[in-house]
Amino acid sequence: MLSRVCFDMLKMMEYTALVQRLFELAEPYLRVRGDLPHARVSHRYALRLLAEEGGEAGIVEPAVILHDVGWSQLTPEQIRMAFGVRAGGEEAERLNRIHEREGADIARRILASLNYPPPWIDRIAALIERHDSGKMADSLEEKILKDADKLWRFSKEGYWQEIARQRLERDELYRFLAVRYRQWFFTPTAVRLAEEALKERGKEISGEVTSNKRKTCGEF
Repeated sequence: MLSRVCFDMLKMMEYTALVQRLFELAEPYLRVRGDLPHARVSHRYALRLLAEEGGEAGIVEPAVILHDVGWSQLTPEQIRMAFGVRAGGEEAERLNRIHEREGADIARRILASLNYPPPWIDRIAALIERHDSGKMADSLEEKILKDADKLWRFSKEGYWQEIARQRLERDELYRFLAVRYRQWFFTPTAVRLAEEALKERGKEISGEVTSNKRKTCGEF
């Protein structure tokens, strides 16, 4: 007979395999917008938030991994119109809602293929369907999903990828985030992580500016 410790270890191994399988099944959909790094970084943030804030990992982790699979149903032109620092207006909002609704449907199919519990599938799909458009959060799990999603842009990988993807000035995203982050996040942990990351991005931007000035001066 298995000891409780052995049983828990086996369950953990099964869950780890499930998380890996979710990434594998999500990847073809995430490839359209190059979102696999975003999903992985947001997932790491979600684990940090779960550890410090609580919440149900079996809801949050699948939701974080799958939340952007719906972008696969839009064209590259539509994605550019719907997403980014400079995006806005009714058309951007309409396209963003399409990615949420389509993402919820895709998530349902993926989770059903893994025999995920139907009540949990319903909860996950509901979170995905409002992860951007929902201004409030009705549960701790929704708070963590929204916070982990946004924290991507504060991370080193996410910040510089978004600068390149959206063709922004080096400090344009920094200014955008610095003005909004306190109103954006639902959990104290996310606010703290965002502040810490902004300090690091500020140092990187200052370093870039200093380096460019020295290079320019040396050329004359």
